[in-house]
Amino acid sequence: MKTRTLLLLAFALLIPSQVALSADNALTRFAGSDSGRTPVFEMEGPWLLDWSTRNKTALPTNFEMRLYTDSGNDFVGTVAQLEGVGRGLKLFEDTGSLQIEVVSENLVWELLIRPIDESAAGRMKRASTGEATLEDAAVAAMRRVEEGSFSSWRPVDDRTLLLFAADETSGFRVTFAERCTGLSDVTALSFVTASGSGLDQYDSILLDDGTRCYFERVMPTLFD
Repeated sequence: MKTRTLLLLAFALLIPSQVALSADNALTRFAGSDSGRTPVFEMEGPWLLDWSTRNKTALPTNFEMRLYTDSGNDFVGTVAQLEGVGRGLKLFEDTGSLQIEVVSENLVWELLIRPIDESAAGRMKRASTGEATLEDAAVAAMRRVEEGSFSSWRPVDDRTLLLFAADETSGFRVTFAERCTGLSDVTALSFVTASGSGLDQYDSILLDDGTRCYFERVMPTLFD
C-alpha cells in the first residue's frame, strides 16, 4: 500500500450542524456518531468537503478523518484531527473511487461532499495564497450578504429567498446554486458565515434538518 500526497486547502468555520443522511446529483451527505468508513463515492474533478462535529455527551472527545482512494485500498492522507468540536471546508483534487474513514469518540459528525468547477477551485487556491484577482473578489461578493443588512426573510420557493431590511421596502433576492429542498416550508433558518470572511458575511443557510444551501447570487432589491 503506498502513501500519496493529499491535495487540499483548509478554511476553518466553527458553526455546529445537525445530522442528516442523503444524496443527490450535486451533494452527498454522510453523518453519524460512531467510527467507520463512508461508502465509496466517485469524483471526477475538484471537490469540496464541508465537515462538522458537535458534542454527543460531556465526555472527552476525539475526531479524525482519513482519505482513501482506489475504492478504499490506497491511503492518501489524514484530512483532519482534533479534540473537541469544530468545522472545516477543504478543497481536494484527488479523483476516482474515494472513501473517508472517520474516527469519532463522543461526537456527532457530518460530511457534506460536492463537486466544484475548475474556475471556482482556481479562485479558492488563489485566495488561499493571497493572489485573488478583482474578478475573484467580485464573484465572492456576489454570493455573500452582510450580517446586519437585513432583519427578516421569506422564502419564495426552493430556489429563492427574500431578505428584508427593517423598512421592508429594500433588501436582497437570494438564489441558490442548487435546489434548497424544504426551504419553502421552513419556519426557522440559520445563516452560515462564509469561510475566510470573518464573522460579518454569510454565503449559505442551514435548515433544521441539517441541509446546507449555498448562495449562487445575492441581488440588492427594492420591494413594492
